[in-house]
Amino acid sequence: MNAVSPIPEKPRPVRGFSFLDRARDTPAGTWLLGVLCGLLYAAATVAVRWKPAYTDETTHFAQIWLFAHGQWRVLPELTTIPGYHLVSAGLLYLFGDVSLQGARMLSAAFGLLAAAGFHAVRTRLWPGTQSLATVQFLVLPILVPLYFLAYTDVFALALLLWATWACVCARHWLAAALLVALVCVRQHEVVWTGLLAAFALRDAGLRDALRDWRRVVPTILPYALPVAGFLVFWCWNGSISLSHSQAALHPDLSLHAGNVLFALVVAGVLLPLQTAQGFARAAHAIARRPLLGALVVALLFGFWFLFRADNPYNGAFPQFYLHNRLPLLIEQRPWIRSIASMVATAAACAFAATPLRPLRGRWLFAFATLFLAASWLVELRYVAVPLVLWLAMREHRSRAVEVATFALWLALAVWIMSGVLAQRFFL
Repeated sequence: MNAVSPIPEKPRPVRGFSFLDRARDTPAGTWLLGVLCGLLYAAATVAVRWKPAYTDETTHFAQIWLFAHGQWRVLPELTTIPGYHLVSAGLLYLFGDVSLQGARMLSAAFGLLAAAGFHAVRTRLWPGTQSLATVQFLVLPILVPLYFLAYTDVFALALLLWATWACVCARHWLAAALLVALVCVRQHEVVWTGLLAAFALRDAGLRDALRDWRRVVPTILPYALPVAGFLVFWCWNGSISLSHSQAALHPDLSLHAGNVLFALVVAGVLLPLQTAQGFARAAHAIARRPLLGALVVALLFGFWFLFRADNPYNGAFPQFYLHNRLPLLIEQRPWIRSIASMVATAAACAFAATPLRPLRGRWLFAFATLFLAASWLVELRYVAVPLVLWLAMREHRSRAVEVATFALWLALAVWIMSGVLAQRFFL
């Protein structure tokens, strides 16, 4: 088959409680969820507007302010290529509001751009499920505060989601251009170029691709551009971190298990119903193939021995930063470590048993592992990127479960935003 033809898959029927299915499929149900999320999004945008700067906002806005006022020097503590700061400075200057409040409003707009990209990807891969999936995206608890703060994460996520949409629509040069922009915002996310290049192969197997390389090469050639740009930057700068003073805490070519294992725990906690469903399906597979059971046991004990949160930044103010408090609790208390290892193992089994689209969706796990393992610092923000991609690609099995997930995330999102606004804690 043609390696660049659109994905011809049809959505599987979704089973669940019929009254919930009908409620979500009607225009009234869609409008209700949309209005609810819209009101909460607007309220959060206003509520955070005049709060003092949070953590990295100090550096990010200082860089934006310098660019907006024609000062082209880069702050020595900035770890990312300042693409986000350049775009933000230009837009804020254009609108005549070079302020932290303006930068936060712009970030909220980038959040809506990311939601639109998620909706587009979901519509392409699983048509008929995009509305509920998108409102889940809007209330994803570990992402919610970042929608309204001057951080690079949401803008980078918007670029990645639209690049994914372009890829699955076979618009590979557009996808490559968006990935180049992504590298200019968060350079370590170049890892996702490999995933989209795999998606670009469509239904051509690796052997078929090698055999028919003359047809495949033009398809994946655009994805060499962001990789080349990243390599040029790396050679020029001498480290992946733009800041040489921070490079020791963000080492190159160094793999760590902490973020990978922590991501499984976070996913298991946020998706308890899907984890239970997926683990039940995985249990049947393990019963048929006992060798899989050995892998489960290996993961269970591997978590116990391999999980570490030993980056110096992970020890900073654990009572305030959730991304420090939670890993340190796992590391310091054996009973929490035991529970976390079981949750992580169940989540891994559930992920393995969940159907994904497009055809090479399972490559997500390999690239997510590489993306997370490349970061020494254990961070909730890093978990959000592969989790969002999985949410965009996964099959919905039960609408009742998905509505319950939305309700759970909405409650957690409100609690987290309340804590952030009151400055009791931060992600």
